Amino acid sequence: MLEEFSVELAAGLSIIAIFVIWLLYWRFFRRSYSQIQIEQVLKPYKQDELKNIILPDGVGGLLEIEKIFLLEQGILILRDYPISGHLFGAEKIEQWTQIVDGRSYKFTNPLHHLEHARQAIRSLIPKMPVFCHVVFTADSNFPKGKPAAVSVLASFEQDMQRLFNSPKLPAEAREKMWDVIKRHARIDSQSLIRE
Repeated sequence: MLEEFSVELAAGLSIIAIFVIWLLYWRFFRRSYSQIQIEQVLKPYKQDELKNIILPDGVGGLLEIEKIFLLEQGILILRDYPISGHLFGAEKIEQWTQIVDGRSYKFTNPLHHLEHARQAIRSLIPKMPVFCHVVFTADSNFPKGKPAAVSVLASFEQDMQRLFNSPKLPAEAREKMWDVIKRHARIDSQSLIRE
């Protein structure tokens, strides 16, 4: 009897372990696929990047920025969200709506955080062009239209063309301004550049 229970327990744990491994693999692969697509779009224009940095917000506090890229055209602040379903939102409204399987969910307008990040960077380097963009990486769409600074993964490359066609900055000026950001940026309370 005890042996039968041990065999059943081992079989049950094996099934659970296989399911957990499959779930983690699927989730990792899905995330990696979207990140690879974003990287492929940015690769021809990207000069450098910083991830998960903390910058002074320009008004005495600190602000976390998920991804910031140095492009030939200026700085790009990019935020990706794995939100699926029908999405409804506009630049100026506080709450956006997600509809999945007939249920409605509210979430904070992601453009507000990016605008705060833009202001933080402009407080450090006022003459640098700073662009902001949000990418929804899951299976989503905007049936009533989407703001200009927002993409779904399928439209990201096309949506970024206006930025990529912007005038390029001189390399020396671009590098000087990027160094200012790196001097002020912190990761885990450590400065990126040791002085």
